[in-house]
Amino acid sequence: MEPPRGMDDLLPREFSLKQMIVDVIRKVYEMYGYMEVETPTVEYYELFELKSGEEIRERMFDFYDKSGRRCVLRPEVTASIARLMATKFKNAPLPLRIGYIADCYRYDEPQWGRKRRFWQGGFELFGSRSPLSDVEILMVSYEVFKRIGLREQFFKIGHVGIMRNILESYKIDEKTQDKILTSIDRRRIDEAYTLLRELGIDEDGFKTIKELVESPPIIYKKDSVDNKQVKKIADILSPWNSAEKSFENLIEIVELAISGGVDVEIQVIPGMARGLEYYTGFIFEQGLPNVEISFNGGGRYDKLVELFGGKPTPAVGCAIGISRIMQYMIEKMGIEVSPKRPRIMLAHLPEVDKKYVVKIASMLRSMGIPLEIDVMERKLTSILEYALKNEFKFLVIIGKTEEEKQIITLRDLDKKIQVEIPSNEIHRIREMIKE
Repeated sequence: MEPPRGMDDLLPREFSLKQMIVDVIRKVYEMYGYMEVETPTVEYYELFELKSGEEIRERMFDFYDKSGRRCVLRPEVTASIARLMATKFKNAPLPLRIGYIADCYRYDEPQWGRKRRFWQGGFELFGSRSPLSDVEILMVSYEVFKRIGLREQFFKIGHVGIMRNILESYKIDEKTQDKILTSIDRRRIDEAYTLLRELGIDEDGFKTIKELVESPPIIYKKDSVDNKQVKKIADILSPWNSAEKSFENLIEIVELAISGGVDVEIQVIPGMARGLEYYTGFIFEQGLPNVEISFNGGGRYDKLVELFGGKPTPAVGCAIGISRIMQYMIEKMGIEVSPKRPRIMLAHLPEVDKKYVVKIASMLRSMGIPLEIDVMERKLTSILEYALKNEFKFLVIIGKTEEEKQIITLRDLDKKIQVEIPSNEIHRIREMIKE
């Protein structure tokens, strides 16, 4: 029997790779001051219905519990963290930095980089509208990818305030704005243009939005930038003061990120949109070569905590795609991580009293020495073959002679030498097994 489609088992090597990525994320939490939390896998439907966006609403695993409440398997985690801010952390001093490692569920059509169950590692920073907080999210994202070994990373960066401010100038309500931005994000550009026409936007507004959507990215790379392209976008936006300020905010964030050591290609995309409807400002995606999907994404969501009944709380964050990174590293980079196993196997012959075997194993483990006991009661030659195949470095051997003399035999499998050690001097093993 196989698991449900799109929900993979993780075998030891895959789990070890996942855990390596998680360990890196947790190290960056420590470096930047993020406190890790955990939220339930099952949440109420309303939490994600409000502002998670069309794409997520269409793909949630939803069901009714025994009391008739509509629930979901969480499709993402930012909404859950915003719920925490509105409730458990409502009186917490700000700023507050929250991290999470969580599995999420979406009823996607399984394909490369898209699973129905997937893992994310998040960074969420609450309480500040300063561009320094936006930059911090770029910096932690860059740091995680660099520490994992994904040095060819790049960023796509935009600002939803640019488009929203233009649309607001035409009295277009937020729900309709969401539809337009979702169409752009899902590359249904003609659908967005048709909707704009139906709304009666004048030619100047339509032309501006079209130029923003179709404008080539402004590339920042190794302290070089096309300033003419920056000025061109600023000139296009000059009739819309609020949109122009959003663009200026975006450029400031990029320049601060470069000053902060983010030395990879940054693509500034003035007409960029993301599917989640709760974004209010700076947005971004983090990519890797030869793959179109993003491996990390996020942005600013200043109204979400308030939407859930909390105090007005500015916020910015991201969700790193752990499962996608794993697949990229295995399939595109050929990287494997071996599971951590003890370096010592304890072998005993069938005639030995098992009480002596477990006594020796307990003594070694009490000294912090990991080991595996052979529980198959095989011949010594078979045990040796197994130990070499599984890359053990040492073999502790207990036969009838060792039991009678209250000793053990330690065999170095690399050097092919062995020594006898009295059980009352077993602490000597610690020095002998050091590399």
